[in-house]
Amino acid sequence: MKSFELMQSPLAGVQLIEAGAGTGKTYNIAALFLRLIVERGLGIHEILVVTYTKAATEELKSRIRHRLVSAKTCLIYGSLDKLVDAIVERCGDRDIALQRIVDALTDFDRAAIFTIHGFCQRLLNHFCL
Repeated sequence: MKSFELMQSPLAGVQLIEAGAGTGKTYNIAALFLRLIVERGLGIHEILVVTYTKAATEELKSRIRHRLVSAKTCLIYGSLDKLVDAIVERCGDRDIALQRIVDALTDFDRAAIFTIHGFCQRLLNHFCL
């Protein structure tokens, strides 16, 4: 299995993060989510995160939102976060990065963070009913 490198991970296509408990999956998913918002300029509704359990889904929602709030705070008051600095540097414009994060937080209720079952049910409801 190949080692995961957060800042070298491609932001296009489907990415699978598979690892045991306590290995940093949630941290990395939240950071990838931030990268997609800031670096790629994706809207919150354009990102899909799928996990196994309801508890994991709630944890991901909480941690992703916290990562966005933390990044916003860093950009407003001065960054103390090397990851945020690196992501903003890749974006190339601090003001654009901040606006993208603010927009993501404003629309956070539209975030597609589901259990596998919930995602499948939503697709079935959308396309079959």
